[in-house]
Amino acid sequence: MQTDISWANLELLPAAPYSINSQSPVASLGLALARQTGIHAIGSDKRQDFDAWPGDFAISAAKLPMFSESAHGGEYLLMHIRQPELLARLAILNHATGRQIFHGDKQAVNLAWQLRHLLLQATPDNLLIEEKAGLFLQRGFALAGNIANTASRYAEDRAFHSRILDHIEDELDTQLKLEDLAVMADMSLLHFLRSFSHATGSTPHAYITERRLQRARRLLRTSNLSIAAIAADCGFAHQSHLGSAFRSRLGLSPLQYRQLPA
Repeated sequence: MQTDISWANLELLPAAPYSINSQSPVASLGLALARQTGIHAIGSDKRQDFDAWPGDFAISAAKLPMFSESAHGGEYLLMHIRQPELLARLAILNHATGRQIFHGDKQAVNLAWQLRHLLLQATPDNLLIEEKAGLFLQRGFALAGNIANTASRYAEDRAFHSRILDHIEDELDTQLKLEDLAVMADMSLLHFLRSFSHATGSTPHAYITERRLQRARRLLRTSNLSIAAIAADCGFAHQSHLGSAFRSRLGLSPLQYRQLPA
């Protein structure tokens, strides 16, 4: 799913297996909307395992050699920049490595969710898409100017929460409790809330809702299960709870989403 605006192309990549080996002629920004693992080689021939977390926000220079593959993929918002002045500014930001990655920024995550909401509509509002895309790009510039101040904090938060994310994934169909997650992380409740948000760019509740929605979206597209059964399988209290989350986050009902073109 993609759309063009005056200075960029926006694409919502699905959670699906992929393998790419190419160079983009223009600079790009991308934000992971779901966790994914695989193998990649960015700007070199050295291939290594990667673990991209939801909220990982990457700025990549033009003509950067990129190999990446994943057996399952993960939903990803990608923006290719076409405007020459913006390309020049991105080139300056990436002059050292060709790529910068920022973790767990709430503003970037919220803007990516808003852009996804707009891109999924039957009649997209291109003016609003362009406005949100501009804010998304501005956030990238702001983060790039402050990279040295946050890298160590993010590394610490991610190390704490890797097993928390695994536990959430395994228990999505159960009634997860915030207090239990905090105990698992060996943190006070308030410390856990701050640390989790730093690591993922969203609160535990927002993250769990997002993962449940992504699982429900996959089942709506790949199964004939009823909406009520999908709600139960994904940990929603009832069908109307699923419907409310869909409308709030995606601007569509589950049935409307199921009827979208593949």
